[in-house]
Amino acid sequence: MIRTNSIVFKFTLQMAVILAILLSVLVLSNIYSLEVLRSNAITSSRNTLALYQANIHNNFNNFSKDLIEVFDRNIDAAVNTAGLDESSKYFKVQQLKNNLQAKMTGSYSSDGMFIRLPGGLVLEQFNARIESEDKLALVDYLNTQEFSASAPRQNGEWQVFRLRGQYYLYKYITYSGVSFGTFVQAGNLLAMVDRGAGDQNRYVLSTTEGRVLAASHIGLPQAETTLESLTRTNQRSYLIVSEPIGEFGQITNMVAKGSLFSGLKLIQWGIALLAVLSVIVVPLVLRFLARDVLRPILELVKAAKAVEQGQTEYQIPRGAPYSLEFKKLFHALESMVSEIKALKIQSYEEQIETSRAEIKYLQMQIRPHFFLNAISTITSLTYQNKNEEIRSLIHSLSEHLRYMFRGGLTEVTLEEEIRHTENYIRMQEIRYPEQIFYMTEMSDEVRHVPVPQFIIQTFTENIFKHAMFVQEMLSVFIRARMTLRDGLPMAWIVIEDNGAGFSQEWLDAQEQAETAEDGARVGIANIRRTLQLLYKRNDLLKLSNTESTGARVELWIPVRPADHPMLKEDEHALYAD
Repeated sequence: MIRTNSIVFKFTLQMAVILAILLSVLVLSNIYSLEVLRSNAITSSRNTLALYQANIHNNFNNFSKDLIEVFDRNIDAAVNTAGLDESSKYFKVQQLKNNLQAKMTGSYSSDGMFIRLPGGLVLEQFNARIESEDKLALVDYLNTQEFSASAPRQNGEWQVFRLRGQYYLYKYITYSGVSFGTFVQAGNLLAMVDRGAGDQNRYVLSTTEGRVLAASHIGLPQAETTLESLTRTNQRSYLIVSEPIGEFGQITNMVAKGSLFSGLKLIQWGIALLAVLSVIVVPLVLRFLARDVLRPILELVKAAKAVEQGQTEYQIPRGAPYSLEFKKLFHALESMVSEIKALKIQSYEEQIETSRAEIKYLQMQIRPHFFLNAISTITSLTYQNKNEEIRSLIHSLSEHLRYMFRGGLTEVTLEEEIRHTENYIRMQEIRYPEQIFYMTEMSDEVRHVPVPQFIIQTFTENIFKHAMFVQEMLSVFIRARMTLRDGLPMAWIVIEDNGAGFSQEWLDAQEQAETAEDGARVGIANIRRTLQLLYKRNDLLKLSNTESTGARVELWIPVRPADHPMLKEDEHALYAD
């Protein structure tokens, strides 16, 4: 019997709740998906019908425009044929037929146009879309049809007639016993706009009263069919969307549901199968978890707590029916506990040695810059035969090298670093006489603050690399004083020059630029990494541009009380914001 406070019971209850929630979500999401799919299909269909509406309306406008143009150009000639002799009338009729033929040559013209002259003579011209049998039937129809001007509703409006099982839309204008008309077959009108309909889309043209005029991909009976009967027959298999067309009725789109929802049916069967499998599999999984997983896990947790409390001895449970994997875990835990003491001390020592080695490696990356630049300067002076400057430079270089190889120091006093930087600038003055102006300012409180070796000299070297130009004065300013930052005492060092400064693109991507493998920013990257290793902070270096011109470097060096005894007496008396 499973107790209500056992892990198995709780896990079973939680799994049942989760399973019920998941099934509910699946069912609701399936219903929602069906509705969204249906809504999207209707929206897409309405958008398509809107395009078809516009095309049909444009076609009717073109047909009416052609009719009015033919009427305006030929009405006088058509009316005057009544008083002409046979010879003159023959030539006038030929002229009228030629005018009709010229108007029917366009690819967007109607299926036919006609002129009914006084006396019942009908002149007609058909588009190539009309078959020969239909042309003969249309000629007979036009010869027997009366086009009266007494019906204002019909004169100038589109009307419908059926001939040989095909519906036609026609429009005519009657004046002084002469009628001008144009007509289009409903099926051809639908074909003009329905150029991409496939098996999944069917389009139907119908009149305002609901009489079906034409349909694509739907077999219509010989007898008249209404839109209501057509949609009622197919409403289970199709989504029906209709939009009005002002000239004669409406256009209807029928979208096949089977192709629309075919993918969802497979998902629905999959959901049902998953539900059945879950009901069968979940109890079996819970039983397996309780026996083979939960029990050994609880034992491992118990052992881990014992180790956490300081116990360094652990024995594998004997006689327990655990699986091979858990037995290996228990054995590994026993071996791990037996090695914790030795590994803890060894790990601490390795971390310290790693940090020291990384700092030393970073400094080794910095040192070649100084040596190579100095050798380059000496080489340049030898070409100019400046022996006195060479001797001065060699003396400064010896001081420089002595500072570099001081027994692997990682920290020096700020005063030593600034004096070393001044010595480097003096070497540059020899190479660029009367082109360098520099000034250093250091308060007494920060003279003996330990700083990483080469931290100021590296940025000064970068100034000469990027801001030094021939025949232009270079100014370098170095200031250092004590300050408070985040409530902690720090030595604040500012290095400025009057060069072009850092580019905005580089400032926006300092991390990527400084760590580039091509070495262009390796000095700055090493300084940043050294500060992180020594002081465990990432905000001790700031690169920016001055308000006027030039680059600006700001460094904050945390001051430890042991390194500055005066802090213990009066910490806040040394500096002010």
